Amino acid sequence: MKYFITGTKGFIGSNLAKELKKNRKNKVIVYNRDLRKPIKIKNDFDVIFHLAAISSTRDEPIVTLKNNLFCFLNIIEFALKGKSKLIYASSAAVYGKYTKTAYAVSKITGDEIAEYFFDKMPIVGLRPFNVFGPNEIQKGNMASVIAQWALQIQKGQRPKAFGSERKSKRDHIYVKDAVRAFMQAIKLKNGIYDVGTGKPRTYDDVLAAVRKTLGTNLKPIYIKNPYKGAYQQYTKADVSWGFKAEYSLEQGIEDYLTRHFP
Repeated sequence: MKYFITGTKGFIGSNLAKELKKNRKNKVIVYNRDLRKPIKIKNDFDVIFHLAAISSTRDEPIVTLKNNLFCFLNIIEFALKGKSKLIYASSAAVYGKYTKTAYAVSKITGDEIAEYFFDKMPIVGLRPFNVFGPNEIQKGNMASVIAQWALQIQKGQRPKAFGSERKSKRDHIYVKDAVRAFMQAIKLKNGIYDVGTGKPRTYDDVLAAVRKTLGTNLKPIYIKNPYKGAYQQYTKADVSWGFKAEYSLEQGIEDYLTRHFP
């Protein structure tokens, strides 16, 4: 199989590229050029994975919208030329109050564009929920609380958590499982699908797993949430399309932190 992949400097994209390259029979072309400009290489690819995007929910709105939508349209045009299957990253941000952000609007609009092309090309959109794992540190303050708490504990600091969010439930999925979902999408029919475990867990559960894995007795400091009202209180992926995560929350955190936060 011959693959074309964007966004490999990012979190999920870097992990997906690494997984694809494990099979020596695969030919993987990584494309990290400016996607706002037309792609001028020949398209003879079986599958195109598109994960490049401005993913911060706090960036300048016009920049986010122009970048994410122009890039997506150029990828669709490129896929059509070679009749490739396009698998792209949407986002769980399309659900709930996150829809007020420019990032969420760009993803909602991208999904609507994809639906328009359902009868014109093979195209699948995936909506990852709260993904955590290797290579996410580059996201800075947008990295998962798992990574942020681990960094704080490594420095001997008490982990800081929003007191009002302790009982909020989110669907957290390990990046190795998220990558499996993108690979599984190669055989999916046209549509837009959730990617998660389907098992929401509280932030208390997450913090308990982080502390246990790192073997710390440091107690958390609960602080006021400056973004209160801006985040979803409950998320649960609909994985009835056939996806099943291999890692539980605890197993994913243990695999992640023991390998990358020794």
